[in-house]
Amino acid sequence: MNTSLSQFCRDTDLAKSSVHSRCKTLGFDTTNGLTAAMVSRLEAEFNVRIAPTVAPIVAPSVAPTVETAAVVVGNHAITLSAPQLPAQYSLENLRVGNAVSFDDPLAVATSFLQTADILEDAMKNDIANRQARLADTQKAKDAISAKRQKLELEARLYQLQTQNLDSSLSAETASLQFELGKLEAFSAPSAPCS
Repeated sequence: MNTSLSQFCRDTDLAKSSVHSRCKTLGFDTTNGLTAAMVSRLEAEFNVRIAPTVAPIVAPSVAPTVETAAVVVGNHAITLSAPQLPAQYSLENLRVGNAVSFDDPLAVATSFLQTADILEDAMKNDIANRQARLADTQKAKDAISAKRQKLELEARLYQLQTQNLDSSLSAETASLQFELGKLEAFSAPSAPCS
């Protein structure tokens, strides 16, 4: 049967607030009272002992002339206090090897994934820039090639036109010289008549 927190405090002359606070620290739920194990632990925590209560033994009422006798159990057993166990334990002495690990592997993975995303974006941007440069280069080459072909046609036409013009100019110059030669005939002194 569980002991109420109030009864424990009365039996030990302890303040209920102190005992309740210690129960919270130890993780005891006192809603349904204190179990025997909880009482033992609290006795050790506060270094107190609850005196056992001895119920008087009542003789049967068969003989009204016999008086009731009280029996005291006495102290024929040695009761040990609960040992003070450490409040903190370490598993380090139980382990054999050492583990190598990152403090926060998820943070390392997040950092790597962010860096990988940046690199992927940079590669995609570089490919896009190179494709744009290739397209611009192709446009420039196509424009220059078209202009070169037109220039070659113009050069051939120019050759034909200049050849015709030069030929015509030479012919006209020869005609001009001929005409000038005739004009000189008019200015030359005439031969005396005999």
